[in-house]
Amino acid sequence: MSLKKDEHAEIKTADNSAILFVLSGKVSLSCIDFKNKISEEMLFLAPGSKYELSTEEETELVKCEIVKNVLTKISQWLSPISENQVEEDEVYLTLPVKYNLKKFLEFFQQYYSSGLNTSEIVEWKQEGLFLLLKNSYSKRELTGFFKTILGENMDFKEFVYANYYSVKNLQEFADLAKCSLSVFCRDFKKNFGESAYQWMLKRKSQYVLRDILSTSIPFQELADKYQFSSQAHFTKFCKQRYNLTPRELRSSNENYRMNYQQLLN
Repeated sequence: MSLKKDEHAEIKTADNSAILFVLSGKVSLSCIDFKNKISEEMLFLAPGSKYELSTEEETELVKCEIVKNVLTKISQWLSPISENQVEEDEVYLTLPVKYNLKKFLEFFQQYYSSGLNTSEIVEWKQEGLFLLLKNSYSKRELTGFFKTILGENMDFKEFVYANYYSVKNLQEFADLAKCSLSVFCRDFKKNFGESAYQWMLKRKSQYVLRDILSTSIPFQELADKYQFSSQAHFTKFCKQRYNLTPRELRSSNENYRMNYQQLLN
Protein backbone atom coordinates (compact mmCIF):
# COMPACT_ATOMS: atom_id res chain seq x y z
CA MET A 1 0.00 0.00 0.00
CA SER A 2 1.23 3.47 -0.90
CA LEU A 3 -0.62 6.14 1.05
CA LYS A 4 -0.45 9.93 1.02
CA LYS A 5 -0.36 12.11 4.10
CA ASP A 6 -3.59 12.19 6.16
CA GLU A 7 -5.06 9.12 4.47
CA HIS A 8 -7.07 6.56 6.44
CA ALA A 9 -7.27 2.81 5.91
CA GLU A 10 -8.37 -0.37 7.63
CA ILE A 11 -6.00 -3.32 7.99
CA LYS A 12 -7.62 -6.72 8.56
CA THR A 13 -6.53 -10.31 8.97
CA ALA A 14 -8.75 -13.32 8.42
CA ASP A 15 -7.85 -16.85 9.51
CA ASN A 16 -4.08 -16.39 9.17
CA SER A 17 -1.64 -14.21 11.07
CA ALA A 18 0.24 -11.45 9.28
CA ILE A 19 3.07 -8.97 9.75
CA LEU A 20 2.56 -5.32 8.86
CA PHE A 21 5.76 -3.60 7.71
CA VAL A 22 6.00 0.20 7.60
CA LEU A 23 8.85 0.63 5.12
CA SER A 24 8.77 4.42 5.03
CA GLY A 25 6.73 7.27 6.45
CA LYS A 26 4.81 7.37 9.72
CA VAL A 27 1.41 5.97 10.67
CA SER A 28 -0.87 5.95 13.68
CA LEU A 29 -2.27 2.45 14.29
CA SER A 30 -4.98 1.47 16.73
CA CYS A 31 -7.17 -1.49 17.58
CA ILE A 32 -8.81 -2.87 20.71
CA ASP A 33 -5.52 -3.76 22.40
CA PHE A 34 -3.01 -1.48 20.73
CA LYS A 35 -2.43 2.16 19.91
CA ASN A 36 0.89 3.52 18.72
CA LYS A 37 2.70 5.52 16.08
CA ILE A 38 4.98 3.44 13.88
CA SER A 39 7.79 4.49 11.57
CA GLU A 40 9.98 1.95 9.74
CA GLU A 41 8.84 -0.77 12.14
CA MET A 42 6.87 -4.00 11.92
CA LEU A 43 3.89 -5.20 13.93
CA PHE A 44 2.52 -8.74 14.30
CA LEU A 45 -1.21 -9.08 13.54
CA ALA A 46 -3.01 -12.07 15.08
CA PRO A 47 -5.84 -13.79 13.17
CA GLY A 48 -9.09 -11.84 13.24
CA SER A 49 -7.33 -8.51 13.83
CA LYS A 50 -8.77 -5.20 12.72
CA TYR A 51 -6.66 -2.03 12.82
CA GLU A 52 -7.51 1.58 12.04
CA LEU A 53 -4.65 3.36 10.32
CA SER A 54 -3.99 7.01 9.58
CA THR A 55 -0.87 8.43 7.97
CA GLU A 56 1.09 11.39 9.29
CA GLU A 57 3.20 11.59 6.14
CA GLU A 58 3.52 9.76 2.82
CA THR A 59 3.84 6.09 3.72
CA GLU A 60 4.77 2.77 2.15
CA LEU A 61 3.27 -0.36 3.78
CA VAL A 62 3.52 -4.10 3.20
CA LYS A 63 1.21 -6.67 4.82
CA CYS A 64 2.63 -10.18 4.65
CA GLU A 65 0.35 -13.07 5.57
CA ILE A 66 2.17 -15.82 7.48
CA VAL A 67 1.27 -19.35 6.42
CA LYS A 68 0.79 -21.99 9.10
CA ASN A 69 3.92 -24.04 8.50
CA VAL A 70 6.18 -20.98 8.80
CA LEU A 71 4.49 -19.91 12.03
CA THR A 72 4.94 -23.46 13.35
CA LYS A 73 8.66 -23.29 12.50
CA ILE A 74 8.95 -19.99 14.35
CA SER A 75 7.11 -21.43 17.35
CA GLN A 76 9.32 -24.53 17.45
CA TRP A 77 12.48 -22.44 17.18
CA LEU A 78 11.37 -20.15 20.03
CA SER A 79 9.96 -22.91 22.24
CA PRO A 80 13.04 -23.12 24.55
CA ILE A 81 12.22 -19.62 25.80
CA SER A 82 9.48 -19.63 28.44
CA GLU A 83 6.64 -17.18 27.90
CA ASN A 84 7.11 -16.16 31.53
CA GLN A 85 10.50 -14.69 30.64
CA VAL A 86 8.89 -12.02 28.47
CA GLU A 87 7.30 -9.06 30.22
CA GLU A 88 3.59 -8.43 29.73
CA ASP A 89 4.18 -5.03 28.13
CA GLU A 90 6.16 -6.75 25.35
CA VAL A 91 3.08 -8.58 24.04
CA TYR A 92 2.59 -6.04 21.24
CA LEU A 93 6.26 -5.32 20.76
CA THR A 94 7.16 -3.56 17.52
CA LEU A 95 10.54 -4.25 15.96
CA PRO A 96 12.55 -2.06 13.58
CA VAL A 97 12.57 -3.10 9.93
CA LYS A 98 16.27 -3.76 9.44
CA TYR A 99 18.04 -2.97 6.17
CA ASN A 100 18.31 -6.54 4.85
CA LEU A 101 14.63 -7.21 5.63
CA LYS A 102 13.57 -3.99 3.89
CA LYS A 103 15.54 -4.91 0.76
CA PHE A 104 14.03 -8.40 0.81
CA LEU A 105 10.49 -6.97 0.87
CA GLU A 106 11.27 -4.42 -1.83
CA PHE A 107 12.56 -7.24 -4.02
CA PHE A 108 9.22 -9.05 -3.80
CA GLN A 109 7.28 -5.84 -4.32
CA GLN A 110 8.94 -5.55 -7.72
CA TYR A 111 7.87 -9.10 -8.61
CA TYR A 112 4.26 -8.52 -7.54
CA SER A 113 4.03 -5.21 -9.41
CA SER A 114 5.13 -7.01 -12.59
CA GLY A 115 2.33 -9.58 -12.17
CA LEU A 116 4.49 -12.53 -11.10
CA ASN A 117 2.81 -14.08 -8.07
CA THR A 118 3.21 -17.84 -8.42
CA SER A 119 2.93 -20.33 -5.57
CA GLU A 120 6.67 -21.04 -5.83
CA ILE A 121 7.52 -17.37 -5.27
CA VAL A 122 5.11 -17.14 -2.32
CA GLU A 123 6.70 -20.22 -0.72
CA TRP A 124 10.19 -18.84 -1.31
CA LYS A 125 9.15 -15.52 0.26
CA GLN A 126 7.80 -17.23 3.39
CA GLU A 127 10.93 -19.35 3.87
CA GLY A 128 13.19 -16.37 3.22
CA LEU A 129 11.25 -14.25 5.69
CA PHE A 130 11.66 -16.92 8.38
CA LEU A 131 15.42 -17.08 7.81
CA LEU A 132 15.77 -13.29 7.87
CA LEU A 133 13.81 -12.99 11.12
CA LYS A 134 15.81 -15.82 12.67
CA ASN A 135 19.15 -14.24 11.75
CA SER A 136 18.30 -10.55 12.28
CA TYR A 137 16.60 -10.54 15.69
CA SER A 138 17.22 -12.18 19.05
CA LYS A 139 15.02 -15.00 20.32
CA ARG A 140 13.81 -12.74 23.12
CA GLU A 141 12.77 -10.03 20.66
CA LEU A 142 10.89 -12.52 18.48
CA THR A 143 9.24 -14.22 21.48
CA GLY A 144 7.83 -10.83 22.51
CA PHE A 145 6.88 -10.05 18.92
CA PHE A 146 4.93 -13.29 18.35
CA LYS A 147 3.80 -13.81 21.96
CA THR A 148 0.07 -13.38 21.30
CA ILE A 149 0.00 -16.51 19.14
CA LEU A 150 2.78 -18.65 20.64
CA GLY A 151 2.18 -21.27 23.28
CA GLU A 152 1.76 -24.97 23.94
CA ASN A 153 -1.31 -25.11 21.69
CA MET A 154 -0.88 -22.59 18.89
CA ASP A 155 -3.93 -23.92 17.02
CA PHE A 156 -6.14 -23.13 20.01
CA LYS A 157 -4.82 -19.57 20.25
CA GLU A 158 -5.36 -19.01 16.53
CA PHE A 159 -8.90 -20.35 16.85
CA VAL A 160 -9.69 -17.96 19.73
CA TYR A 161 -8.31 -14.88 17.98
CA ALA A 162 -10.09 -15.73 14.72
CA ASN A 163 -13.51 -16.28 16.35
CA TYR A 164 -13.89 -14.39 19.62
CA TYR A 165 -15.67 -11.42 18.07
CA SER A 166 -18.30 -13.56 16.33
CA VAL A 167 -19.53 -15.52 19.38
CA LYS A 168 -22.06 -14.24 21.90
CA ASN A 169 -21.00 -16.17 24.98
CA LEU A 170 -18.63 -18.86 26.26
CA GLN A 171 -21.06 -21.71 25.62
CA GLU A 172 -21.29 -20.70 21.97
CA PHE A 173 -17.49 -20.52 21.87
CA ALA A 174 -17.20 -24.03 23.32
CA ASP A 175 -19.79 -25.33 20.84
CA LEU A 176 -17.79 -23.80 17.99
CA ALA A 177 -14.67 -25.51 19.33
CA LYS A 178 -16.67 -28.79 19.51
CA CYS A 179 -15.90 -29.43 23.17
CA SER A 180 -17.60 -29.06 26.53
CA LEU A 181 -17.65 -25.69 28.29
CA SER A 182 -15.42 -27.02 31.10
CA VAL A 183 -12.81 -28.34 28.64
CA PHE A 184 -12.85 -25.08 26.67
CA CYS A 185 -12.38 -22.99 29.84
CA ARG A 186 -9.60 -25.28 31.05
CA ASP A 187 -7.73 -25.06 27.73
CA PHE A 188 -8.28 -21.31 27.60
CA LYS A 189 -6.77 -20.73 31.06
CA LYS A 190 -3.82 -22.95 30.17
CA ASN A 191 -3.06 -21.05 26.96
CA PHE A 192 -3.93 -17.47 27.91
CA GLY A 193 -3.10 -17.41 31.61
CA GLU A 194 -6.49 -16.00 32.62
CA SER A 195 -10.07 -17.18 32.63
CA ALA A 196 -12.03 -17.13 29.37
CA TYR A 197 -14.75 -15.10 31.10
CA GLN A 198 -12.35 -12.31 32.18
CA TRP A 199 -10.62 -12.27 28.79
CA MET A 200 -13.92 -11.97 26.93
CA LEU A 201 -15.26 -9.37 29.37
CA LYS A 202 -12.15 -7.25 28.89
CA ARG A 203 -12.61 -7.26 25.13
CA LYS A 204 -16.34 -6.62 25.37
CA SER A 205 -15.55 -3.58 27.54
CA GLN A 206 -13.07 -2.29 24.97
CA TYR A 207 -15.49 -2.74 22.06
CA VAL A 208 -18.27 -1.02 24.02
CA LEU A 209 -16.01 1.93 24.82
CA ARG A 210 -14.87 2.18 21.20
CA ASP A 211 -18.46 2.33 19.92
CA ILE A 212 -19.48 4.90 22.52
CA LEU A 213 -16.56 7.20 21.71
CA SER A 214 -16.15 6.76 17.97
CA THR A 215 -19.75 6.34 16.73
CA SER A 216 -23.12 8.02 17.18
CA ILE A 217 -25.02 4.73 17.54
CA PRO A 218 -27.94 5.23 19.98
CA PHE A 219 -27.31 3.72 23.40
CA GLN A 220 -30.31 1.40 23.17
CA GLU A 221 -28.87 -0.05 19.95
CA LEU A 222 -25.51 -0.53 21.66
CA ALA A 223 -27.23 -2.24 24.59
CA ASP A 224 -28.90 -4.62 22.12
CA LYS A 225 -25.71 -5.12 20.10
CA TYR A 226 -23.77 -6.24 23.17
CA GLN A 227 -26.67 -8.24 24.59
CA PHE A 228 -27.41 -6.24 27.71
CA SER A 229 -30.81 -7.02 29.21
CA SER A 230 -31.76 -3.33 29.16
CA GLN A 231 -30.34 0.13 28.61
CA ALA A 232 -30.23 0.52 32.40
CA HIS A 233 -28.01 -2.57 32.62
CA PHE A 234 -25.81 -1.10 29.88
CA THR A 235 -25.50 2.17 31.84
CA LYS A 236 -24.66 0.29 35.04
CA PHE A 237 -21.97 -1.68 33.19
CA CYS A 238 -20.35 1.57 31.96
CA LYS A 239 -20.49 3.12 35.42
CA GLN A 240 -18.75 0.08 36.88
CA ARG A 241 -16.08 -0.15 34.17
CA TYR A 242 -15.41 3.53 33.35
CA ASN A 243 -16.98 5.50 36.27
CA LEU A 244 -19.11 7.40 33.76
CA THR A 245 -22.46 6.82 32.05
CA PRO A 246 -22.49 6.22 28.26
CA ARG A 247 -23.84 9.76 27.75
CA GLU A 248 -21.09 11.27 29.91
CA LEU A 249 -18.43 9.28 28.06
CA ARG A 250 -19.64 10.39 24.64
CA SER A 251 -20.13 13.98 25.75
CA SER A 252 -16.64 14.26 27.22
CA ASN A 253 -15.15 12.78 24.06
CA GLU A 254 -17.08 15.21 21.82
CA ASN A 255 -15.88 18.15 23.94
CA TYR A 256 -12.31 16.91 23.66
CA ARG A 257 -12.55 16.61 19.87
CA MET A 258 -14.08 20.09 19.57
CA ASN A 259 -11.36 21.66 21.73
CA TYR A 260 -8.67 19.80 19.82
CA GLN A 261 -10.06 20.97 16.47
CA GLN A 262 -10.13 24.58 17.73
CA LEU A 263 -6.46 24.29 18.68
CA LEU A 264 -5.62 23.00 15.21
CA ASN A 265 -7.45 25.95 13.62
